[in-house]
Amino acid sequence: MQSNLDNKHLLEQGPVSSLFIKYALPSVVTMLFFGIQNLIDGIVVGNHLGSDALGGVNIILPLFSAIMVIALIVGIGSQTLVSMGLGEQNIEKAQDAMTTGFWSLVLVSLVSTGALLMFAEPLTQHLGADERLLPHALAYFKGLVPFILPITLCFYSDVMLKALGHPKFSMMIMTSVVIINVALSLYLVLGTDMGTMGASLATGIAFSIGLGMSAYLTFNVKQRLSMLKGRMRMPLLIKAVYNGSSEGVSELAAAISILIINLTVVKMLGADGVAAFTAINYINFVGILLFLGISDGLIPVLSYNFGAKNYERVKRIFRFAALVNFGIGISVFILLQGFGEYALGLFFDLSNKRVFEIALAGLHISAFVFLMNGLNILITAYFTALGEAMSSIVVAALRGVVFVLIGVALLPKFMGIEGVWITIPLAELMALGVACVLVLRINRKLLMLTKKTETQ
Repeated sequence: MQSNLDNKHLLEQGPVSSLFIKYALPSVVTMLFFGIQNLIDGIVVGNHLGSDALGGVNIILPLFSAIMVIALIVGIGSQTLVSMGLGEQNIEKAQDAMTTGFWSLVLVSLVSTGALLMFAEPLTQHLGADERLLPHALAYFKGLVPFILPITLCFYSDVMLKALGHPKFSMMIMTSVVIINVALSLYLVLGTDMGTMGASLATGIAFSIGLGMSAYLTFNVKQRLSMLKGRMRMPLLIKAVYNGSSEGVSELAAAISILIINLTVVKMLGADGVAAFTAINYINFVGILLFLGISDGLIPVLSYNFGAKNYERVKRIFRFAALVNFGIGISVFILLQGFGEYALGLFFDLSNKRVFEIALAGLHISAFVFLMNGLNILITAYFTALGEAMSSIVVAALRGVVFVLIGVALLPKFMGIEGVWITIPLAELMALGVACVLVLRINRKLLMLTKKTETQ
């Protein structure tokens, strides 16, 4: 298989559109499959088990996102170091970064699994599950937690495949995971009446199979780089955690945002409101995955060129991706305004008319978020790829926590539930203003580095 080690010409000199097709497109396809999987899970749970079960699953999603923060922090941080190492032609650094991230995730995942199983019910209640939602939330929780280790390692192995120049192999594995997940979810929820636990067990089993598939390359000591060949080095772990913390904060901020809105909606509208927001969240998530696919696919490309001191090329890749993301955002916004009710109709039957009406009103307002969030997601990934973790953290915290908290604290007092829905796009718009200022600062730094390189 061709890898980054054999792909120097394309990475450093090939057309940006070719890089986009090779690295970003497979990642987008993978993310879309994840979106389809989440959509099908939501449709199966919402229609077969009811709106309470759908709300119960949504109660646990912030916890699952918090777990994935750990995988993202270590994974993206290590991926950036591996890609920079390859760009610098420093193979030892790339190898040790890969191994360091792996063993760190093994330790953290095992400790997290034990702690979460010990405090399952009180933790679920603290996340906002009331008497109606608790049985469904707890069942989903108990089915998912035992699989934390294989799920986190599957994600880590996936980002390493991209760093090593195997985006198509990554796409093949992760789309297989999604197909297996959907098939198992249909069987365990509909065929065996396992309820929400069946949905979470399907996820855990599917990711375990995906880890086994990706191990063919990432754990193979015959490959030039392997999880098992390098040394665990604390300085590299510190660098990885610092740089990856930007992506971790992005994911954590998204989880906190969902939790904040869940708690606000349940106070205002009860379980029906949570079910409505869950459906909105599923639909929004599919759109967001397009942006995440582009950004995640380009992080190793940007890091490689930054390590190779191709600073002008880094800026060209960013500008190209920004135009693509903005075009996608406009398209998704138009589709949701015109056909949003048909998407929501997949989640609820006629007996849930009140929930449907709440969700439709919320979707038409929250859809404005797609005019901004594609650029915000790309900008945070851009900062991460260049090792500018603090700038990425600032944008992620503003859009996912600070502005959301301010919005739900103030707007519902004057606008009711519409104030909650308006908070979502408004937070993105305000964060984008800050992000653009930070991008200008980073690009000035790249210009100075370019001049310095030219004079050497």
